[in-house]
Amino acid sequence: MKKHIPILAYHSFDTVRFPKNKLAISPDLFRVHMERLRRGGYEVVPLAKCAELRGKESIFQSLTALTFDDGYLDNYEHAFPVLARLGFPGTFFVTPEAVGTKGFMTWGMLKEMLRTPGIEIGSHGLFHKPLADISENEARTSIFDSKKLLEDKLATPVRAFSYPSGSFTGKIVGMVREAGYQYACAASHVHDRRYLGNPHLLRRIKISVTSESPHGFFWRLSGFYHAFGRP
Repeated sequence: MKKHIPILAYHSFDTVRFPKNKLAISPDLFRVHMERLRRGGYEVVPLAKCAELRGKESIFQSLTALTFDDGYLDNYEHAFPVLARLGFPGTFFVTPEAVGTKGFMTWGMLKEMLRTPGIEIGSHGLFHKPLADISENEARTSIFDSKKLLEDKLATPVRAFSYPSGSFTGKIVGMVREAGYQYACAASHVHDRRYLGNPHLLRRIKISVTSESPHGFFWRLSGFYHAFGRP
């Protein structure tokens, strides 16, 4: 029996008890998660490794990968230092139009992060609009232009893409491949077996406050989380 490498999807980090962003967790909880990975003997691998091993994962492997969507400033303040300290790789998906605006990371921060081994910057589209809900031309612009802009600004190849709001169609997946992205992350609810083994539709596990208990977090890491149809 095979299992998926659990790709964890974080978004935001907030110190308030009831954050406005429902996908935000506390910085303390994030640190607990990372320490559990370290103490639990998990190997945190780059996202590229997940694409490479897609469909070939062994049930005996304790692998996981870390991703962060939207490019919030709190990712730089709270997540990046923890990854750097532990030597964990991670992929941060940013929307170029938001970079440098209030509440989001700056180009200087992104460049600083890239100097840390294992840190990758990926595209989350030129603008944070669900690609399946906009015109084909607009979707193409978002996919292609965001890659070019990030590569121009950061002077590094951009290999990873994350579908904004997890929204895609077969045609959009084709555009992502055509643009030259080597792998892409979908939402956690992609159950269609036609997509199994597709490096441009890597399923992820959304992390939120419901992952707070040790049982809940390790269940998500088990690799069988998706097998039972969990979103």
